Amino acid sequence: MGKGAPDSVLSPRRRPGLLKDQVQLVKRKDSDRYEMVPLQETLSFEKGFFIVIRACQMLAQKNDGIILVGLAGPSGAGKTVFTEKILSFMPSIALISMDNYNDASRIVDGNFDGDIFFL
Repeated sequence: MGKGAPDSVLSPRRRPGLLKDQVQLVKRKDSDRYEMVPLQETLSFEKGFFIVIRACQMLAQKNDGIILVGLAGPSGAGKTVFTEKILSFMPSIALISMDNYNDASRIVDGNFDGDIFFL
């Protein structure tokens, strides 16, 4: 994410209790596009879902062209379920899935996510 000055942040927190007011956009210094200001707290599945939907809506209003959203986490964290829920809410998005990208011959002790050492 690019660094932005506090005065370039959109959607200032009017009422900190409202989740929708936690989604803030900042204009990138190197372009005319906006991006979401990272949140510092851990969110529940439902709150995270709402934040992603709200951020996508706000970004679509401010940016022309494609909006790219990346979702990362360890195996079994719920990335696919989360993505399926987003797809059901926003069916016009395109999904590039990385499920099943692991080469099973390189799994060490059943750990898909750990460091793999080659001897």
